[in-house]
Amino acid sequence: MATNAEIAAIVDANNKTLCTELAKGNAAGVANLYATGAKLMPPNLDFIDHASLTGYWQGAIDMGVKGGVLQSISVEVHGDTAIEVGGYTLYGANNVAIDNGKYLVVWKQEGAAWKLFLDIFNSSRPAG
Repeated sequence: MATNAEIAAIVDANNKTLCTELAKGNAAGVANLYATGAKLMPPNLDFIDHASLTGYWQGAIDMGVKGGVLQSISVEVHGDTAIEVGGYTLYGANNVAIDNGKYLVVWKQEGAAWKLFLDIFNSSRPAG
């Protein structure tokens, strides 16, 4: 069985892959990092189910999201699930930060892979 540190390293690598796919404008590549039955809970929207993930991420790309950075604060492993808490920054054109905030992800082991299962994030910027 993998150690907490090993799973944390996998989560970090998966986060880097997510940001790379986002920077390439590959919404399907981002969606592929989510587990079967996953739910995304973005700000100001209802639940986004697994079948709608590509559409959600394509919408974010179309609205000007050109990349991001995810920074884990903690990863706690519980068998075939892990809980990650972290912070994010999203970038638009010319590498300008357009949002930053915090997130919580429940990761699920699916076969040999660790995938996002429950993903909620919200901005730390003032509303308006």
